[in-house]
Amino acid sequence: MLQIQTSINDVIMPVFIFPHEERNTYIVSIPDMNFSLEYSRALTEADQAEEIVLHLFNVMDEAACEAVARDITRATSTK
Repeated sequence: MLQIQTSINDVIMPVFIFPHEERNTYIVSIPDMNFSLEYSRALTEADQAEEIVLHLFNVMDEAACEAVARDITRATSTK
């Protein structure tokens, strides 16, 4: 499992990323926001970011969504 930090509305929050090998997915959790998401590891980095933004858009503004998505996809693109 990967653990990174991201900034949401100037608050640093932990993000947990679990690469689920059997399902070929990433499971992402931001406990401080009561948020989780599972998406395919087969998606391109751009498509992964878009998937994250689409799900986060319900709980924060677009700029914050894009920043969080960028942090997550940077972490997963190196693994």
